[in-house]
Amino acid sequence: MEKVPFRQYAALLSQYLKPQWTRVTLLVIFMFVWTGIDVLNPQIIRYFIDTAEAGGTTRSLVIAGCAFFAIGFLGQVLMLVNTYLGQDIGWRATNWMRGDLAHHCLQLDMSFHHEHTPGEMVERVDGDTAALSNFFSQFIVQVAGSLLRLGGILIVLTFEDWRIGIALAGFVAISILVYNLTRNIAVPVYTAEREGYSRLFGFLEERLTGIEDLRTNGGIGYTLDRFYDVNRDVYGRAVKAHVMGEVLQTISGVLFALGVALAMGMGIYLYQINVFTIGTVYLVIHYTAMLRHPLITISRQINELQRATAGFKRIEELYRITPSIADGTERLPESGALGIEFDRVTFGYTEDESVLKDVSFQLQPGKSLGLLGRTGSGKTTITRLLFRFYEINNGRIRVEGQPIERILLDDLRNRIGVVTQDVQLFNATVRENLTLFDAEITDERILSVVEELGLSEWYQSLPNGLDTFLEGAGFSAGEAQLLAFARVFLKDPQIVILDEPSSRLDPATEQRIDSAVRRLLEGRTSIIIAHRLGTVQQVDEIMVLADGEIREHGERNRLVQDPDSVFSQLLKTGLEEMTQ
Repeated sequence: MEKVPFRQYAALLSQYLKPQWTRVTLLVIFMFVWTGIDVLNPQIIRYFIDTAEAGGTTRSLVIAGCAFFAIGFLGQVLMLVNTYLGQDIGWRATNWMRGDLAHHCLQLDMSFHHEHTPGEMVERVDGDTAALSNFFSQFIVQVAGSLLRLGGILIVLTFEDWRIGIALAGFVAISILVYNLTRNIAVPVYTAEREGYSRLFGFLEERLTGIEDLRTNGGIGYTLDRFYDVNRDVYGRAVKAHVMGEVLQTISGVLFALGVALAMGMGIYLYQINVFTIGTVYLVIHYTAMLRHPLITISRQINELQRATAGFKRIEELYRITPSIADGTERLPESGALGIEFDRVTFGYTEDESVLKDVSFQLQPGKSLGLLGRTGSGKTTITRLLFRFYEINNGRIRVEGQPIERILLDDLRNRIGVVTQDVQLFNATVRENLTLFDAEITDERILSVVEELGLSEWYQSLPNGLDTFLEGAGFSAGEAQLLAFARVFLKDPQIVILDEPSSRLDPATEQRIDSAVRRLLEGRTSIIIAHRLGTVQQVDEIMVLADGEIREHGERNRLVQDPDSVFSQLLKTGLEEMTQ
């Protein structure tokens, strides 16, 4: 697997740590102070031993003991401060990265989201960034602190005697070199582990979403068999990753044993030639023991860095995927209905099959169009293309005379409101569900829409009014669709798309909102996808699709009066015959 250069990590750190420069500066200062205190304490013990051996006063020994305790206590406090600052900086950076990645995914084409399950995307956005959280919260703090600690110890040892300083410096250099050489060994293993978890989460999300169909069609047993297969694969990958981590830890243990042996040999030699005192020999052994923690920390963090590298590479791979739909530069008029034109539009979700074939029609501002046709005829595809979720293969779509590709995406989509059969309710308050988290919409406007839709009785039943927390599963399909109508009212779009708006409403509820729907369509251009004749009684125009082509298009009244028209025949035989 291709290595990740350190400059890429440096760029990542700069991007997410620069906004936190004050916290980072404090962390560096406390880290330096903590390292100095940590290196100072063994000197006090050396003084204590040599003073005791030389028959020093009790007062001197007590002072040394008190100093050791005070400095040790201060060191622990500083360590807690360093840990807090490191975690705070790391999680802030990780959360910013998670937000950037989520925003990037939301901008990708619909074709990308059709190819990747929501469970897989959760693992990408959350799991891979969580793998990097240690890089931000621990790696820099612990590795930088460990290197400072190593440097301080080696400097002190060199002042004690240049020979032991050089010997242990060589040992540390060799250890760091070995760690660096092993840095990328485990990356493929950890990458495979993350991919395994991604597939597992995608499998679980897909099956849990379809749990009703699985239960009613006896698919539980098969699902469990597949789950065991996927879980077994993840288990194998996780074991390999764990074993690889233990191998790297073993390398660290062997290196430390060699370092201790070297220090003991050098200490004995220098004591025998009267260069070192007993206290200094202890000092050398103690400092050598202190080398173990930073070296193990570096080893562990390099091991974690390899996990982070796996996540980093997957995130980098995701960032390389860019939307094929380029944003426009033009704006639409802020008021008034908007005209729609399809000019010889051909489109297919795959290259070898066209869903729409040379479709052309115009819908004047303020007019309503009823779309009829069998399932798969292209009705919903027309509305998706109007939102510019996909790029057409040939032809041109215009809104208010402007080619759709020249219009700002946000401006285009803000001008269009849609009510679908499947309504997404969020685990949030009533207010947030109605406004889709737009805090600028006032409560007065929300309540006015609630009253206009005849939802006052329902609203009065809420225990906390607009602050009532909704559980999406606790709503009937009819109630959910009523809320979807309220969302469109609050959005106040210039183009309205209704995908069989009354398909899930009982007759009483349908009658209750019928007048509100008529008011919603007043002064707006609208497209209504219909499966029942009653839905298109009030539209201005009718368009019948068949196999991606326009079979008939014209004014509703004219088609009704023409006994040879397709729509007239449908009125006699029933729309269901056409749409099944």
